[in-house]
Amino acid sequence: VMVWLKDVKYTGKAPTTPAVLDQKGCIYTPHVQGIMKGQDLLIKNSDATLHNIHSMAKDNSQFNFAMPKVVKEKTVSFDKVEDPFYIKCDVHPWMKSWVAVFDHPYYTVTDKNGNFEIEGIPAGTYEVIAWQEKFKMKKHLSSTVTIGEGESVTTQDFTFIRESKKK
Repeated sequence: VMVWLKDVKYTGKAPTTPAVLDQKGCIYTPHVQGIMKGQDLLIKNSDATLHNIHSMAKDNSQFNFAMPKVVKEKTVSFDKVEDPFYIKCDVHPWMKSWVAVFDHPYYTVTDKNGNFEIEGIPAGTYEVIAWQEKFKMKKHLSSTVTIGEGESVTTQDFTFIRESKKK
């Protein structure tokens, strides 16, 4: 699950260290990640096979390029904030990775137990968004949290519930 703060004021710059999306064992790793606007995304091909990287972005420019087994790295970046979108491999249709683009560093992905931590949040009241790929943005969850100067919030719970199928 991707978790982030909505409408945060941030005046810092994007990290100079690239985020990484690796193709290994015909699987994208990581499956879900955030990146800051202007930060490089280093796409790696750790497989000895052809992959095709196809961005399905709506707000940012899409890309669609082949990475044969001899092309091991390519760098891209995004210049607009965008809700999670997927990147797929047209050669291996099961390969899919989700990327969200932010204008601040206050985002993270939960661990396998659903735990998460966002550090360095300035004091204020924020809307916290939780997104999971099966529910898309139409059914994302949100709550409000207030953080005082020097405080941290120890618990923020979200529960995704699958709707029962209509008969």
